[in-house]
Amino acid sequence: MLSVYWDGEDTPSIEVPVGDFFGASFGRPRRLTSGSLLVVGGAYTCLLPMPFNQAAVFQLRNDSTRTLRTIFFQVAYYEEPDRLEPEATLHAQFRRDPAATSHAPFEALSAIGSGRFAGLRVDLQTHTWWLKPPFSAIALPRGFGLGILEGAETISADGLATTGTGTEDYFSGGFYFLGAPFCTPTFGCTHRSFLTGRVSAYRFHSDDPIPFSRSLRVTLDHGLDNSMAADYVSVAYWYQLEPHAPFPALPASRARRPALPWTNPVQWLLVVGVVSLLVLAAAYVCLSLWR
Repeated sequence: MLSVYWDGEDTPSIEVPVGDFFGASFGRPRRLTSGSLLVVGGAYTCLLPMPFNQAAVFQLRNDSTRTLRTIFFQVAYYEEPDRLEPEATLHAQFRRDPAATSHAPFEALSAIGSGRFAGLRVDLQTHTWWLKPPFSAIALPRGFGLGILEGAETISADGLATTGTGTEDYFSGGFYFLGAPFCTPTFGCTHRSFLTGRVSAYRFHSDDPIPFSRSLRVTLDHGLDNSMAADYVSVAYWYQLEPHAPFPALPASRARRPALPWTNPVQWLLVVGVVSLLVLAAAYVCLSLWR
C-alpha cells in the first residue's frame, strides 16, 4: 500500500495499492506508456507532478500475508523558494465495488474543496449473464459482456454535471476499444478481452483539467441504464488545497484481489458448444442427403 502525507497532515492524500496507483492491470504489470504513468522495463514510474508546501512523507506498507523479500525505489525532488500561497497537492484514491448490481452508478470519486480533476484509471470485469433472452440484446446492449462500456460517465464539478456517451468514449476509445491494447500520452487501454470480459483503461486530463471550487464527483454507469453486473476498480487522481474530505475505508487486502473471471468464459464455451452441435447436425444432414 502506498500512502503519501503532505505538509504534516494527519490523514494521507494518496492511499492506493502500489500496483493500482502505477497502472497495473488486474494486479499484473501490463505495458503502459503514458505521459503520467509508465509500466515498462520492469519498473513502475510516476511522472505526475507532486508539489508540497512544507514537507512530504511517503509510506509503503505490506498488507499481504507474504514476506516481502526485496523492494527498490527512487524518489527525486527539488527545492523551490517559499510560496506566498499554498499550492494544490496531488490526491489519489482507490475504490472498488466487486458487484455493481444496483441501479446506482459506480462512484469513482467524491471530493470536497478546491482544485482540479487530473485523471482516472479503471479495471472493469463483467459478471453479467448475457447469454439469455432476449437474444437480440446479446450483441447490443450487452456486448457479449463488454456492454458494461455502454455505461456513461458523469462528472459533477460544483454541482454542475456533465454526462458522456459511454465509458470507452470517456477514455477516448470507441467500439469497445477496437484495436486494444494501445497507449497514448493521455489515454489508452492496456487490456481488453471479450473472452474474460475484462477491460483496463486510463485517461489523464493533462491538457483539459476540470477545475472545481467546492466539490467534485465522478461516476460510471455499469452498462446501459446501470443494467449490467460488474466488478469495478478505480484510481482517481486530482489536485486540491487541503483539507480534503475523509477517504472511504479501504477493503481488506484479500478483498482487493482481482476476482476470477469465470462468467464470460463459461458463456463463450456454451456458445462454442451450441455452434459446434449445429455444425455437426448440418454436416450430418448434408451427408445423409448426399448418400
